Amino acid sequence: MKSTNARKHANNGNDAYLNMDVSEINDDTVISRDKDGHIISIFAHNKWTTPQLSNHHLKASAICFSKFSTKNKIELASLAQAKKIICTQIFRPSKRTGSYPSHDSVMSNLGALRKVHAFASEKGLTIAEIFESPIEFGDYIREVESLINLRILQTMLNKCVEHVIYPVSPLALKLIDQLIRESNDESEQHPVIPGRILFEKISNYKEILEEYNSTAENIEELNQRVAANPYYGRMKQISKNPALPNVPFSQAIDECGLTKLSEKYNFNQLANVGNYLNRCYYAAKMLIHTFTAMREREAYLLKENCIEKISKDTYIVHGLTIKLTKLPRPAKWITSADILYPYESAMRITQLIKKHIPKHVNTQEFLFLSVGYLPISNYYNKKSKSTKLTQANLPPFKWEDTFPATIINSEDFNELVMLDPLRDWQSQAEFQPGENWRLTTHQFRRSMAVYAAQSGLVSLPSLKRMLQHTLLQMSVYYTKGFATAKYLFEDLNPETAKYFKEQAVPAEASLFLKDVIMEEATLHGAAGTFYERNIKDSFLGTIATNFAETLKNMKQGLISYKETILGGCLKVGECFERAHHNYVACLNCSKACIKEKKLDQAILIQVKVIESIPQGTFAYNTEQTKLSILQLFKDKISQVIA
Repeated sequence: MKSTNARKHANNGNDAYLNMDVSEINDDTVISRDKDGHIISIFAHNKWTTPQLSNHHLKASAICFSKFSTKNKIELASLAQAKKIICTQIFRPSKRTGSYPSHDSVMSNLGALRKVHAFASEKGLTIAEIFESPIEFGDYIREVESLINLRILQTMLNKCVEHVIYPVSPLALKLIDQLIRESNDESEQHPVIPGRILFEKISNYKEILEEYNSTAENIEELNQRVAANPYYGRMKQISKNPALPNVPFSQAIDECGLTKLSEKYNFNQLANVGNYLNRCYYAAKMLIHTFTAMREREAYLLKENCIEKISKDTYIVHGLTIKLTKLPRPAKWITSADILYPYESAMRITQLIKKHIPKHVNTQEFLFLSVGYLPISNYYNKKSKSTKLTQANLPPFKWEDTFPATIINSEDFNELVMLDPLRDWQSQAEFQPGENWRLTTHQFRRSMAVYAAQSGLVSLPSLKRMLQHTLLQMSVYYTKGFATAKYLFEDLNPETAKYFKEQAVPAEASLFLKDVIMEEATLHGAAGTFYERNIKDSFLGTIATNFAETLKNMKQGLISYKETILGGCLKVGECFERAHHNYVACLNCSKACIKEKKLDQAILIQVKVIESIPQGTFAYNTEQTKLSILQLFKDKISQVIA
């Protein structure tokens, strides 16, 4: 197919084709045809249906220009120029795979062009004229605050130059390159979700799934009754069949045992129940993101029976990944038993939908299906007639607002600063105390990567308990024990593993900042005392500069930090004593950072250990010696403090 599309087709002389020359594009250029060869879209249309674009959501890909203003000749000319840029992008294959670009990448360029179009219109210029004007275009570029948007704009401009679509001012290109280099690469990363907020989000999702599972049979009963009588619960259309009478919504809800749920969420029509199921679907999907760190699209590609248990505490999620690939390819995600509850809840909704989905629709065993196939949906009749499969549409921007708001407080803000001191949090209004946390699925991905790399960053004890098994498995297989994992799981998702490993060093640096530099209590031990007396105050004086240097040194392997049962360890490389869980040896180690609170906890734990061992045994005497050493150190630092 690649070779066929790479040249102009003899029978379709007016069709756009891969690597077509820009000069050949005109109003009659055919953008797409259907499977029978009939024209779907041409250049002159303001909406192009583009089945050739990669789109893994199973929805029709379309490029729409209706939001471009066309009030005068200049704006009309600008629109034609934007179309030419988009058309060229669509029919320029990937240098790596030779395939069409993805739908999302084209939409990113479309969004960037729409903004340039609006700016050019204000100046009374076309897009092409703006591109050539270093002063006007320079003003526009300086107003672009987002690093991501700058990069999208730069990529688009480079393609304009590379493919000789329109000339671009060299000064403007230099300016955009300078701004990108000056921007902090970390500033646009999806932030790690503060522990309290993450705990609240997870709790909200689990709560609605528990509620759903307690009412699932009632919801199934409602759908069965509506399937048998389409007028059940509906009064707008009057039934003319005595065998299928209209039944008021409130009566239908009451008969199916859903009155309590209906009153809680103010249901007033059957479609509200479908929306509720979508919220439950969404909650299950978000928990799957949490416990696997998979991407948005990868969750939509999950299928039934995708969970495999490989040990007592470890599970694998089988799926498909789409990153840097021409087509979806098999991938696996390591997780824990936490994955079972959201997966089984999602499966329950899916099985309900499959009871009512028409046989002529191939579900392809996908996990997330549209609730529009349920009899309670307003779209049931339309969906039933279509042969095309529709999946659930579960983006955070649509469904997150249906859950309780999670307001950022000062402690959350301080945690953000600790997690990423190099980011200018003060200038970002959306992350200030008092604002509602705006969630994206990629935040789960980065958060779990960081928390798995150093689970000590999870400050909330309840969150640590909830995630400890998942974090342990992710940490073992993706970060610390990756070499072993690669041997055991040859086709494990290598891209995810790489991403987790990349987050390990920044997480280690942030943990060092939290545990050593920002620790309010006095530090003990050789290294702890040194940092307490010589480093902490000066470090906090210029925290961004010093953290950047710390991060650099950690990346180079010059310094290290690991959390221990007694505090922390700054030893570079492996520690023989830590590997054998001989934490008492930390007390006399030159790289140890001891915290009195953790020392007290260790003493209490050691007392419990001794109580469980028969007196007079070798093990008893050994553990008793350890307790004596711990207590001696405690007495020593107590005297110093006194």
